[in-house]
Amino acid sequence: MSDRTTAVTGWTTASVDGAWYGRRPIRTPWLSERDVLADVLAAHAGERSPSDTVAVSEKVAVLLAGLAVPVETVTVGWEARLLARLVRPRPGSRGLSVPEKMQYVLDRTGRTRTYAAALAALCTRPFGVRGYFYRVAGSLARDLDGGRPPYEHLLFPPLPVAEAAALCAELETRLGAGVAIVDLNDFGGTIRATSPRSLPPATLLKVLSDNPLGQRSAGTPFALVRPLPRDAAHA
Repeated sequence: MSDRTTAVTGWTTASVDGAWYGRRPIRTPWLSERDVLADVLAAHAGERSPSDTVAVSEKVAVLLAGLAVPVETVTVGWEARLLARLVRPRPGSRGLSVPEKMQYVLDRTGRTRTYAAALAALCTRPFGVRGYFYRVAGSLARDLDGGRPPYEHLLFPPLPVAEAAALCAELETRLGAGVAIVDLNDFGGTIRATSPRSLPPATLLKVLSDNPLGQRSAGTPFALVRPLPRDAAHA
C-alpha cells in the first residue's frame, strides 16, 4: 500500500493500494439533538454522486439518533473514581479519566472484566506497553466518547453494529449514495458499519486514515469519499 494525500480545489486526494480517492469534509452549522440526521445530510451533501460514500461521524449519528446518555443520569461510585484516577489518557483526550465514563463502563461491561482490564494495564505499563486496558475491557471502553467540551453533559456510547448498519442502509436510500458510520481520531479509528453501496470498510479506513473530518472543533461531521480515475487524481 502507498498512501499519499494532496490538496486539490476544495478536496483532498488519497492514494490507497494504487487507486485514487477524493475526500471532501462537509461543514455544517452546530448540530443538536433537535436535528434530523437524514435531513442534515440531504441539505449539506448536495455535491454527492451515486458512486460516492458519505462518511458520517459516529458521535453525530448517536447525538441525532437520540442515543447520547446525559452525564447527570450516571451515578458515580468510589470504584469508578479510583479507576479513573489510574487512567493516563493520550494528549488531547481525557478518555476514561472522566469518572462518569468509567462508571458507565463498569455498569455495562461489569466489574470482573473492568478490573481484569485494569490489572492487565498495571502489569504491562512498567514495560512501556500501553493500551491493554482497552484491549481487555473491549469496544465500549475504547469507543465511549463525550464527557468533555462542548459535550461535557453527554456520553456517546458506540452504536451496536446491527443498528449502525440499518441506519446506513436507511440513509443510502434517502441520499442515493453509499453511507458509512465512522469513528475517527488523530490516532486511527474504526468503520462502525457501511451500506451496500459504500466503499468496503477496509478500503474506507485507509482512505480516511489521516482523519480528514478533523476533530470536534472543525465543524465537519461528514465527508464525501469519491473514487477517482487515475488521470483525474493527477490533474
